[in-house]
Amino acid sequence: KLQHEIDTGNILLQDRLPIGEDETAGEVHDRMMLLGAQLLVKTIEGLEKGLLKETPQTELLQANGSAAIIKHAPKIFTETCQVDFSKTTAEVHNQIRGLSPFPGAFTHLGGKMLKIYRSKKETATHALQPGSFETDGKSYLRFATADGFVYAMEVQMEGKKRMQVEDFLRGFRIENVDGA
Repeated sequence: KLQHEIDTGNILLQDRLPIGEDETAGEVHDRMMLLGAQLLVKTIEGLEKGLLKETPQTELLQANGSAAIIKHAPKIFTETCQVDFSKTTAEVHNQIRGLSPFPGAFTHLGGKMLKIYRSKKETATHALQPGSFETDGKSYLRFATADGFVYAMEVQMEGKKRMQVEDFLRGFRIENVDGA
């Protein structure tokens, strides 16, 4: 229920939604939309029948073992979207998932922006500089991270359409990239 401050109202009903290890924010959004619609119907029915009891958000947080501090999500800036490959593989993979499809995580390749919409991760020991990439020119494009590699699976080069990495690599020329 609404209160004066943003997102501080009492909870009438809630549900949980597991998030897959490779699921993007867009995919979670779409599943939450369906779950939210179902929960809204249950809430209206419960209100109509007088069956619902309000619970302060802080009580729910404490009951779940969390601190009773309600935090707002931070604003997303351009810097937030630029991939920092010096982070761990899991952090980079989660950044890509969390920003897909919009606004999209990005890096630079050959002086152009490359958005990465889908990735997979591989933890591995290597001697490569974080951010450097490797490709066979046909099936994979992977970027070194602090503790492994992030494989770009779905990408969009600046001025081009979004595509699977195999399609992107058919037109991508390594000699166009400085330092590769």
